[in-house]
Amino acid sequence: MTQTVSEPAWLAGQRAAARERYAALPVPTNREEAWRYTNLRGFDPDAFEASDAAPQLTEAELPEGVVFGSLATLAAERPELVERHYGSVVASEEKFAAGNAAGWSDGVFLYVPEGVEVSTPLRAVMEVASEGSALMHRTLVVLERGARATFAEDYGSSVAGYVNTVVELVVGDGARLEYVTTQRHHPQTRQFGTHRATIGRDGEIDWVVLGLGGTRAKSRIESYLAAPGATARVTGAYFLTGSEHADFDTTQEHAAPNTTSDLFFKGVLSDHARAVWRGVIRVDKGAQKTDAYQENRNLLLSHDARADSIPGLEIEANDVRCTHGATIGQIDKLQLFYLMSRGLSRIEAEWLIVRGFFQPILDRIDSDEVREALAAELEARMGSGAGR
Repeated sequence: MTQTVSEPAWLAGQRAAARERYAALPVPTNREEAWRYTNLRGFDPDAFEASDAAPQLTEAELPEGVVFGSLATLAAERPELVERHYGSVVASEEKFAAGNAAGWSDGVFLYVPEGVEVSTPLRAVMEVASEGSALMHRTLVVLERGARATFAEDYGSSVAGYVNTVVELVVGDGARLEYVTTQRHHPQTRQFGTHRATIGRDGEIDWVVLGLGGTRAKSRIESYLAAPGATARVTGAYFLTGSEHADFDTTQEHAAPNTTSDLFFKGVLSDHARAVWRGVIRVDKGAQKTDAYQENRNLLLSHDARADSIPGLEIEANDVRCTHGATIGQIDKLQLFYLMSRGLSRIEAEWLIVRGFFQPILDRIDSDEVREALAAELEARMGSGAGR
């Protein structure tokens, strides 16, 4: 639902400060390392008409104490839950994050108290309202000690628009969050987002990212392992066609000893599509016994498609295990020949190879419901003819 109560003073003050920062910051250029492969020349975020479209939320019976609803409304009605965590995970020092903090119209707040498990997967759907409009959305998820929940967010557009989102995930000690974010966009929609999780002692996040469509879209996906025993597993898949362009900027920051992170992204590109993945494993001083891994693999269905894969390590501890890998390659001609020799058309053979390419991604997902939903999304993308 849309905001129905007056905005509290604490939030109005934060908005005003973010508005000043936003006005002072220029639109990023590719002279900045983080934007080196995604050129925003000519893009003016202020040229889009702001929309007050509200997310559509799952209706479900929730355990006692669980809060799930409009962030705008709950910021006023439940400030003792919202104010303490709002803005604590994502700072407003970057242009788009500051713009979100200044101008978000509504969003989602999920709070799960200590020891409570939400067995029903919760979902929010956000859609660009009309061509040329801007969707400013914000999400705050808080799981207290030992809590459990699954939450999925779908961002979509059937017309060209602009999406700016900030997602803050707070995973308490011993808590477990399964979080799924899907971007399903018109080829000319731009989405810029910062998604960041803070994971407490023995806490766990199982994160799934799906990118389908959009242009000059950039998503920051950051895991901050704040205490011993914290675990982050991030699984990503993207399928781009036409002249679509997506940029994924991932960070696995280990701030405490005995923490584990595992990131695996796979992408398929056809036509003139382009993907950028830039991943950093950061191990802070004192974060001994870190175990971290990151991998990105890309399959190109066209000689005009392009993928840039940039893994990186920043390690300030000496007793760690950190590894990374990246591959970019055309479809295997021998595989293609073999399948076509068995009576398949070229497109059918390519689809079968793509299905096999994505299978390791699907195998990483524990939840049957999430895995089946992701498989269906990829199947629909393949079934559309892959843009050819």
